[in-house]
Amino acid sequence: MRLLTFSPLPGGKSLDIDQMKAAHRLISVIALGAVLLTVVVLAFRSKSWEHFFNDDELVVSTAEVKSESRPTVLRVSGRLQPATEIHVVSPIIGRVKEVKFKTGDTVNKGMIVATVHSIELTARMRVAEAELIAIKKQLQEREQRAADANEQLARQRELNRRELIARRDVEQAEIIAATARAELELLRAQIAQAEAVLTQTRKLQQLARITAPISGLVTGALSAGAPVNEATAVLTIAPIDKLKLVAAVPARYATLVDDGTTAHISTRGEVHSGKIVRMDGNVTTADGETPIEVRVDNHNRVLQLGTLVDATLTLKMQDQLTIPRAALQSAADRHYVYQIVDGRAVRRGVELEATSSEPAVIRAGLKAGDQVIVERTGVLKEGLRVRATAQAQ
Repeated sequence: MRLLTFSPLPGGKSLDIDQMKAAHRLISVIALGAVLLTVVVLAFRSKSWEHFFNDDELVVSTAEVKSESRPTVLRVSGRLQPATEIHVVSPIIGRVKEVKFKTGDTVNKGMIVATVHSIELTARMRVAEAELIAIKKQLQEREQRAADANEQLARQRELNRRELIARRDVEQAEIIAATARAELELLRAQIAQAEAVLTQTRKLQQLARITAPISGLVTGALSAGAPVNEATAVLTIAPIDKLKLVAAVPARYATLVDDGTTAHISTRGEVHSGKIVRMDGNVTTADGETPIEVRVDNHNRVLQLGTLVDATLTLKMQDQLTIPRAALQSAADRHYVYQIVDGRAVRRGVELEATSSEPAVIRAGLKAGDQVIVERTGVLKEGLRVRATAQAQ
C-alpha cells in the first residue's frame, strides 16, 4: 500500500517517505563535500605552492663541511683582579691605634695610612727621658764641683807662690781639680749616650706612623685595636696600573697557548690590550680546563677592580671543520644540523668550539666533505622529504 506525505508541493503534489530519504542523503553528501573542501583549502594554505605540487617534498640548498687552517679564537670571561698586592707591615710590636683608610679607598705613596701604639716603646721612652733628666741634674752638680775645685787650685797656687803653703798642698788641689774634670766629662758622655737612646726611641716611635710604600687601592685593612708585630700586614695595597684576569681554557688548547699571546679585553664597548703571562699546561682543573693569567695595562686608570670583562684569545693556526652558521639549530643547550639521507631530512648532533665566529667551528659530529642543509632549516623535521637543488658557497 502506498503512503502519502504530509505537505503538498506546488501544483498540488506531495512527497512520500522514500523521496524524503533521498533528499536527506543528498544534503548529507553536500555537507560532507563542503567539509572535505574546507580541509583541502586549509591544508593548501599551510603549504607553499612548490611544496604542494612536489608531493610534500621540500627543496633546499646545502653546504659542504670544510676543513680549514685558521687561528683558534677563544672567548673567556672573568673579573679583573690586582696583578700584585703589597702587604704593609708594622715595624714595631703593638696594637693598631688608627687606620686612616678602608678597603676600596685610593692612597698615594708616602701617605700616613695607619698608626700603631707600642707599650714597650712608650715605656722605653719614659725611662730614657727620666735618665736624661737625672744625668743632666748630676751634670749641674759636677759642673759646680769642678768650678769650686778650679778656684781652690788657683788659691793654692797663689799661696804657694807666696811661700805660705807647701808644694804638697798645691799638688793635692791639682788632683782634686783633675778628678772633678774627669767626672764632668764622664757625665757629659753619659748625657750624649742617653740623648742617643732617646733619639733612637723617638725614631722608633715615628715608625708607629705607617706610610704607604706605593700608590694604589686598599684591598684589605685591620681594625683599630688589633695586635700587630713585624710580620703582620696592617694594610694591603694593590697597584692599579696593572691588572689581571684569571680564567681557564679547555685543556686541549694548552699546546696552542704561549706566554705573550695577545688578548683583547672588552668591557662597556671599550677594548684594551692584554697578554697571557702565565700558563701551566701541566695543570688541569676538575672541569678539564687549563688556568691562564692575562695581564692588562691600566696606566690610564680606566679599568676598575672587580669589573666583569670578556677576553678574546687568538691562538695558533690549526685545521678546523667549519660550516655556515645558518645550518645550526639549537635546543636545550644542544646543537644539531640536518643532512639529506635517501631523500629524507636526518638530524645530526654536533659539538661546537667555544667561539661565535662565522663560519661556525665544529669539534665533533661531522667530517670534511659532509653536506648540511643551510636553507629553510626552521621548517625542517626528522624524516621530511627534501631535495637539494643548489649548494651554498
